Amino acid sequence: MTGRGLALVILGGLASAAAAFIGERDILWLTLGLTALPVLALLYLLVAPPRIGHERTLEPPMMPNGESARIVLRVVNDAPAQSSALRFNDSADHAIGGGASFVIARGFGRWHQAVGYTVEAESRGRFRIGPLTASATDPFGLARRTITSDGEDSTLRVTPRVWPLSELPTGSGLGAAGDATPQRIGQAGTDDVLVREHRYGDDMRRVHWKLSAKKDDLMVRLEEHPWDPSSTLIVDTRRSAHADHGPRGSLEWAVSAVASVATMLLSGRFRLSIVSPSGSVYQSGHSVGPSAGQAMIEAMTDLTASEHGWLGEAFSDPEALGSSASLVAVTGLLTAADAAALTAAGAGARSVVALVPDAERWGSPSDEHEDAVTLLANHGWTLARYSPGDTVPEAWARVPR
Repeated sequence: MTGRGLALVILGGLASAAAAFIGERDILWLTLGLTALPVLALLYLLVAPPRIGHERTLEPPMMPNGESARIVLRVVNDAPAQSSALRFNDSADHAIGGGASFVIARGFGRWHQAVGYTVEAESRGRFRIGPLTASATDPFGLARRTITSDGEDSTLRVTPRVWPLSELPTGSGLGAAGDATPQRIGQAGTDDVLVREHRYGDDMRRVHWKLSAKKDDLMVRLEEHPWDPSSTLIVDTRRSAHADHGPRGSLEWAVSAVASVATMLLSGRFRLSIVSPSGSVYQSGHSVGPSAGQAMIEAMTDLTASEHGWLGEAFSDPEALGSSASLVAVTGLLTAADAAALTAAGAGARSVVALVPDAERWGSPSDEHEDAVTLLANHGWTLARYSPGDTVPEAWARVPR
């Protein structure tokens, strides 16, 4: 019953009591009739409720974080006796605006109406839209009944933003050869080898002494391998390692960066593995093309912050890294233990790249993080820093070439 109907019942009851007390039978019948009106209105809604159905269309059903989608409802009423306006509420998660409310007033008879509204998402994930409810009143507004529309709820998928990364940094070793600026020595045959400049941590047994003397610089011998288009991406999802956990926080930045790099590598027909401290996130296997990219985006959409404290838990499964030729890590704040785990994980890879946060610009200055970054650099990792406000392509372009 509405406030108006309840007030009429109370006033009618008081007036009826007063009329009975003073013996005014005509007024008594009038007040009893007024008191009965809200009850009759409620019976009307119970006997002849609106029969509402709907179809909901999401345009598009999947969108990147920070974009907007159009929700279109096609509402149908099959109850010919419903004459009053209907107030609708299409509920949704607060992360995408909380839904929408609207009124449809069409009078007697069956009808159908299309209604649309826009939602904007600043959080990644899957968000339920629905149910659609309708609030019906009698023509006098004395009683109200809320019903749930006959129709399916919908799910809007908000994916990480994928930035176009047009090329691989040549100096990173993430190319067909799998190592940084190799040089060929000798003629084709058994003595044919590849070499590159010595880096800290290289095994001295791999030094090519003859060429080192000729070039007056240490050169390291590389075994010539066929192209191995495989890569492992490490996404640091530890809640404790990230700053600003909202849509503009470093965790969302890291997820977007890994999704962008993964898209680029899949387009190059790389075999791809994505791992996090919570375990395996995605394995491409032998899948290539759009289907592999779609499966990767779905997996990254569902990725959530974890309570793990050590980045090395991403490699606790011996099969996690497999035999990847390259590693790319996008991390939060690092400790010495994290850096040691990354160094060990990258020992068998021919290229290792890490995007690490600029701790001071993220408002979390840390000497331990700086020491960990230095440790990675000293063990041959190619590093670039990302800051608040950086796009993924901007940070990727800072990877040394």
